[in-house]
Amino acid sequence: MTWEIVVGIIALFGFVAAVVSPLIRLNTSITKLNCSIDALNSQMQKSYRRLDAHSGRLDDHEKRLIILENGKGK
Repeated sequence: MTWEIVVGIIALFGFVAAVVSPLIRLNTSITKLNCSIDALNSQMQKSYRRLDAHSGRLDDHEKRLIILENGKGK
Protein backbone atom coordinates (compact mmCIF):
# COMPACT_ATOMS: atom_id res chain seq x y z
CA MET A 1 0.00 0.00 0.00
CA THR A 2 1.32 3.36 -0.92
CA TRP A 3 0.75 6.59 0.92
CA GLU A 4 -1.52 7.92 -1.83
CA ILE A 5 -3.94 5.05 -1.28
CA VAL A 6 -3.90 5.60 2.50
CA VAL A 7 -4.49 9.32 2.03
CA GLY A 8 -7.30 8.59 -0.46
CA ILE A 9 -9.01 6.21 1.96
CA ILE A 10 -8.70 8.74 4.80
CA ALA A 11 -10.12 11.47 2.56
CA LEU A 12 -13.00 9.19 1.55
CA PHE A 13 -13.84 8.42 5.18
CA GLY A 14 -13.62 12.12 6.02
CA PHE A 15 -15.99 12.97 3.19
CA VAL A 16 -18.47 10.28 4.26
CA ALA A 17 -18.32 11.50 7.87
CA ALA A 18 -18.80 15.11 6.74
CA VAL A 19 -21.92 14.18 4.74
CA VAL A 20 -23.50 11.58 7.04
CA SER A 21 -23.20 13.56 10.29
CA PRO A 22 -25.35 16.54 9.16
CA LEU A 23 -27.85 14.16 7.55
CA ILE A 24 -28.32 12.32 10.84
CA ARG A 25 -28.83 15.60 12.72
CA LEU A 26 -31.27 16.79 10.05
CA ASN A 27 -33.23 13.56 10.29
CA THR A 28 -33.39 13.90 14.09
CA SER A 29 -34.61 17.48 13.80
CA ILE A 30 -37.29 16.54 11.28
CA THR A 31 -38.50 13.73 13.54
CA LYS A 32 -38.75 16.10 16.52
CA LEU A 33 -40.66 18.62 14.40
CA ASN A 34 -43.10 15.93 13.27
CA CYS A 35 -43.73 14.95 16.89
CA SER A 36 -44.30 18.59 17.83
CA ILE A 37 -46.72 19.10 14.96
CA ASP A 38 -48.66 15.96 15.92
CA ALA A 39 -48.96 17.21 19.51
CA LEU A 40 -50.09 20.63 18.28
CA ASN A 41 -52.72 19.06 16.02
CA SER A 42 -54.01 17.05 18.95
CA GLN A 43 -54.31 20.16 21.11
CA MET A 44 -56.02 22.07 18.31
CA GLN A 45 -58.62 19.31 17.89
CA LYS A 46 -59.43 19.54 21.62
CA SER A 47 -59.75 23.32 21.33
CA TYR A 48 -62.06 23.03 18.32
CA ARG A 49 -64.31 20.60 20.19
CA ARG A 50 -64.51 22.99 23.13
CA LEU A 51 -65.26 25.95 20.84
CA ASP A 52 -68.02 23.99 19.11
CA ALA A 53 -69.63 23.23 22.47
CA HIS A 54 -69.44 26.90 23.49
CA SER A 55 -70.84 28.14 20.19
CA GLY A 56 -73.86 25.87 20.65
CA ARG A 57 -74.47 27.35 24.09
CA LEU A 58 -74.11 30.89 22.70
CA ASP A 59 -76.71 30.14 20.02
CA ASP A 60 -79.10 28.98 22.73
CA HIS A 61 -78.53 32.18 24.72
CA GLU A 62 -79.16 34.32 21.67
CA LYS A 63 -82.44 32.52 21.02
CA ARG A 64 -83.48 33.07 24.62
CA LEU A 65 -82.61 36.77 24.39
CA ILE A 66 -84.66 37.16 21.22
CA ILE A 67 -87.62 35.46 22.88
CA LEU A 68 -87.30 37.71 25.96
CA GLU A 69 -87.01 40.86 23.85
CA ASN A 70 -89.98 39.94 21.68
CA GLY A 71 -92.03 38.99 24.74
CA LYS A 72 -91.43 42.34 26.44
CA GLY A 73 -92.19 44.30 23.28
CA LYS A 74 -95.66 42.80 22.95
